[in-house]
Amino acid sequence: MLFSCLLQDPTLSFPTKVWGERLENRGTQVTFSVLGQQAPCEEKKVWDPTFTKRLTMIEKLSPLLFDFEIRTGGATSIDVTHKGIDKSYGIRNLQKQLGLDLSEMLFVGDALFPGGNDRAVQDMGVECIATSGPAFTLKIINDILR
Repeated sequence: MLFSCLLQDPTLSFPTKVWGERLENRGTQVTFSVLGQQAPCEEKKVWDPTFTKRLTMIEKLSPLLFDFEIRTGGATSIDVTHKGIDKSYGIRNLQKQLGLDLSEMLFVGDALFPGGNDRAVQDMGVECIATSGPAFTLKIINDILR
């Protein structure tokens, strides 16, 4: 219902072509994918490369979902989780399981900016490297392993 209000908002424009479901309950989060879950990568890359459209959607949803966290997800999606359930939650659990200090961890993410779903890791003090996608992430990992 909340995501329907976005689709009907005259100040936002959404493509009419959709590949698969737009809304997905992933158990720990609900994801709204503007182009659909199966949208081709080429379409995803051009829809919102500056994150402007999704940050506007988050701005409109935040007053309605004040008990939740809302962040940009993949290339065309926003993620809604309970407060505190984000990537920093996952890093803290990984840290505990592996017995590591945060200074021993490195995170690679493409959404380290304010409102991005990777920002929580950077905010907790883990060293982060920004990436632009899977190919660059692989290069970063290979460079580290050398």
